[in-house]
Amino acid sequence: MVNFSEFKKFFLFNLIGGLIISALVAVITVLFGEFNELTGRVLFTLLMVIGHSLISLVFIWDDEKQNTFDRLAFFINVIFVFIVISFLTSIFGIWKVIPGETVWNLYQTYFVIAFASLHGDILSKAIHKENYMDLIIYANYLFMAIVVLMLQPIIYVMNSMDVLGEMYYRILGAIGIIDGTLSILTIIFYRLYMHKHPKVENPLQMGPLEQTPQKAKKRLSIWVWILIFYLSIQIISPLIYWISR
Repeated sequence: MVNFSEFKKFFLFNLIGGLIISALVAVITVLFGEFNELTGRVLFTLLMVIGHSLISLVFIWDDEKQNTFDRLAFFINVIFVFIVISFLTSIFGIWKVIPGETVWNLYQTYFVIAFASLHGDILSKAIHKENYMDLIIYANYLFMAIVVLMLQPIIYVMNSMDVLGEMYYRILGAIGIIDGTLSILTIIFYRLYMHKHPKVENPLQMGPLEQTPQKAKKRLSIWVWILIFYLSIQIISPLIYWISR
């Protein structure tokens, strides 16, 4: 079992150390009146240390309240991997190892994959409940993977609309609508299933895992609401775009 209190100490020490060093660099800059490119890069590097430490702490604190690490283990593992990768990417960008445009593109890819991992992890909670739900979820996984893959050329290809063509975007929009619709249906059917089986533990409810179903708060996790909001946009925005043309 991972001791997350040790993780908190590690990130807090990073946070404190980053703040102290940033303050020292700022004081030296003010006293000597010279703020050059090297000083700026050092400060930005320290800010990245602080920022990534804060992000990690947010997830650890959320876990203490909602047991997120147990409920959405796959998503959390992906997030922590991306926190490390994101830190390295930001450092390479600050020190000009990789171009700024590439850094921006990489962060878009990280976001898409991270959100897909949340999407897939939430869908996995409804597997093996009903046969028809399993079929919907597996189809959803397929369309979700296609959306993720089709987004990558848009991220990395310059003037992607001209290069890929309007039909590419139409196909992506259609697949995105199917993806979102299948996910919303899964959430609805899952809620209906939980309503018919109130004694079954709902891993998507907020609150500690040790609560009994009778005592558990009848609220969905904030991550589920974020996903629902995103899926609603994913369904509606292509329709609005093509209707307004």
